[in-house]
Amino acid sequence: MELINDSLKEKLQRLVSYLCQVTKGFENIAVDVECTELKTAIFTLSVEARQYAEEICSKLQEININVPLASTDQLWKKIESDIYEQAGCLKGGEIIALCNTCEAYFNKFYEDVLLEYLPLRNFKDIIAFQLYATRFSFMKIRLLNKLRFSSKASVA
Repeated sequence: MELINDSLKEKLQRLVSYLCQVTKGFENIAVDVECTELKTAIFTLSVEARQYAEEICSKLQEININVPLASTDQLWKKIESDIYEQAGCLKGGEIIALCNTCEAYFNKFYEDVLLEYLPLRNFKDIIAFQLYATRFSFMKIRLLNKLRFSSKASVA
């Protein structure tokens, strides 16, 4: 009996691919951010995304399923395009668009996996934790983005 069906395996591969892509994407964006706290929060999300991908791959290796720890599509290019399209003229609009766009993809990929039967011990808990931790990271980034402009306005 196969522990993981093809549908679940495909969903996990898409999730790992997405996590690998956002790792690089967040790193590239963080480099251009001047606010130290915001830069750190974005870098942290990048590191966490990489750790999450490695954790998923490690769990799958326990049942002899190898999922490449690499990008398997070009989704990040679409995300970048969406970010620039949505950013508008608001101060920090690109960070808001980054959070909105990426969080929507995170939610979709994780929820697709969570709807499936996950046979490995604690696997569903791990996936759920990753999703909730990522949501918290986006809330933190949004708040820091908002604060960097409100503190400049109150100083000026």
